[in-house]
Amino acid sequence: MGRNRKVGLDWWPRDIGLYRDPKLRAARQKFGVLGPYVYECLLDIAYGDKGYYIAYSGEGREDTLWQLREYTAGLENVTIETLAAVVDQLVASGLFHAALYERGFLTSKRIQMGYFIATVTRNAVPINFDIWLLTEQEMREKNPSGKSFVLRAFISHTENAIYRTENAIYCTENPQSREEQRTVEQRTVEDSRAEQTREEKAVTADSGLTTELEEKLNCKFDHNFCLELRRLQNKGMQREVFLDTARQTAENAPRNPAGYFRTLLQNCERDGILTAEDMQKRAKPAPAQPAIGPSSEQLSAFDREWYERVKRYTREKAVPS
Repeated sequence: MGRNRKVGLDWWPRDIGLYRDPKLRAARQKFGVLGPYVYECLLDIAYGDKGYYIAYSGEGREDTLWQLREYTAGLENVTIETLAAVVDQLVASGLFHAALYERGFLTSKRIQMGYFIATVTRNAVPINFDIWLLTEQEMREKNPSGKSFVLRAFISHTENAIYRTENAIYCTENPQSREEQRTVEQRTVEDSRAEQTREEKAVTADSGLTTELEEKLNCKFDHNFCLELRRLQNKGMQREVFLDTARQTAENAPRNPAGYFRTLLQNCERDGILTAEDMQKRAKPAPAQPAIGPSSEQLSAFDREWYERVKRYTREKAVPS
């Protein structure tokens, strides 16, 4: 059995009184209810995709704003520019970490703590500790047993960082150990390359489908999206669903085909549409309701007049006075 490589969450904890957070006051005063609503949408995007952050630079920023536009569809005067301004205000209000925002990430201690709590029972969780904000003490308060994979990985990462620092100092003082250090570094590089190769093989296992989808949408999928496609395939989503969703995307001609395509796939997963049979069930029209009463051919002229009076009387009686 392989280790659990799932990244996003199926649910996320929502604080009672989230909309009363004082940090949302400025966004509410400037943008009305759109401010806190966009913040909640960003939490949903973060937890559902990367788990504890949003890539908010380059294509990641454009993809995020497109998803927010989908969330706010139907609201008047909500443009991409307005949504970008709301995000900037949320960062300025301290709801996202300002320094990491400058590096192209939307995250915060609140988001990461929610992700940590939701993944305590997982066997493996990929974490980029360069953007991880929680301390060991904060995580131990939520997981006193210390069984969380994230907590154990964090401790190991910290100890390795200390070891590398101490080893660098030792190597500076003792030139004889430099060869050993190079050997360790070479082994680390080889292990990293082997892990990357395994991931690339998993992503490109059905490269034919990926290539076909990219041609239909006239765009290229990034590495994370390829991982998402692979996850959906492992979950049981069939080729016909991918192709039909790509067809719908092409017909709508969105500005960001990859982002729109991802949104439709997420909707299919949410609605349990994974196979061609599922699509047929969704497209099947509801059965026609049988007519009430005899047909007009079965009634004489007198009977038809009487039957029409009964129907008018029944309708008038049903209308409240």
